[in-house]
Amino acid sequence: MSRPQVAIACQGGGSHAAFAAGVLRRLFSAEFRHRFDLVALTGTSGGAMCAAVAWGGLIRGGADEAIARLTDFWDDLKPQDLFDVAANAWGQWFARLPFTMEISPYLYEPLAAPRLNAILDRRLALHELGAAQRRSGPKLLIGATDVLSGDRVIFGGETLTNDQLIASAAVPPLFRAVPAPPHLCWDGLFSTNPPIRELTDLAEKPSEIWVVQINPQAREREPRLMRDITDRRNELSGNLSLSSELYFVQSINKLIREQKLGAPYDLIQLRVVQMDVPDLDYASKLDRSAILIDRLIEAGMQRAESFFHEESEWPRKHSLPLRAIDHAGLRAPTSL
Repeated sequence: MSRPQVAIACQGGGSHAAFAAGVLRRLFSAEFRHRFDLVALTGTSGGAMCAAVAWGGLIRGGADEAIARLTDFWDDLKPQDLFDVAANAWGQWFARLPFTMEISPYLYEPLAAPRLNAILDRRLALHELGAAQRRSGPKLLIGATDVLSGDRVIFGGETLTNDQLIASAAVPPLFRAVPAPPHLCWDGLFSTNPPIRELTDLAEKPSEIWVVQINPQAREREPRLMRDITDRRNELSGNLSLSSELYFVQSINKLIREQKLGAPYDLIQLRVVQMDVPDLDYASKLDRSAILIDRLIEAGMQRAESFFHEESEWPRKHSLPLRAIDHAGLRAPTSL
């Protein structure tokens, strides 16, 4: 049986994206790396960091290098000294207050962007990659949002810069809008979280798209505190953009089955694995503590194997996007 041609798409979600790093580390391990052929990586926000760092490792030295660079990247994000530990703890306390006091990032100098830029210089080092090397491995697609036009913005690995990658994670008010000419960008969660539809136009098309979903699809309790309302609003926004990406691919699959669409398009199996770590609140998306990051990475490593089983096939029962597709008459079988 031939190995599937796979594109992996990583959703964003602040520190929760460490879950995606765990998934990638396990998939690239000796246990699983020979069970699929990777043709593309995509990501938005924290998922973009995971996808880009993994891609940088793959085109340099293969799967082991990707695992090492992912590990080092997330280790660098953890607090590095007592001051950093205290600052992270203070940020958690502030984020859990029953009210919010958001301040425009243009009234002070945000620290997140320069720190992230320094880590990317060490662990991704785009300046070291030549044009031929950037084209030598799987495709890389990074999602962002144009603040002024509202358009989806997709950056490719062949010309990717640190600024473009940081633009994908520039969620206000932690970041100012990031210039990425001709765009001025905010976090991609508002429009493409993560990019998927472009995968249908690749020269080497995937037979399967594997989505690492970070944002929970459902919540058990009504959000009432302002921080929880804001968090749920962002989760819904991020999942809405994910749903639209999946809907696009599923619509192509439907047209192919009805023989209304042919070459160069082929059926693509969609698989979605959702993070299932309990007791994570809004503040934890800002938490860089070693305890949380290691917990999420381990959870991702445990869940990665689900991509090889029927439980990951999408659409599936109790999925909000599935209900939307049913309404439109586009429901597909659970397998190809």
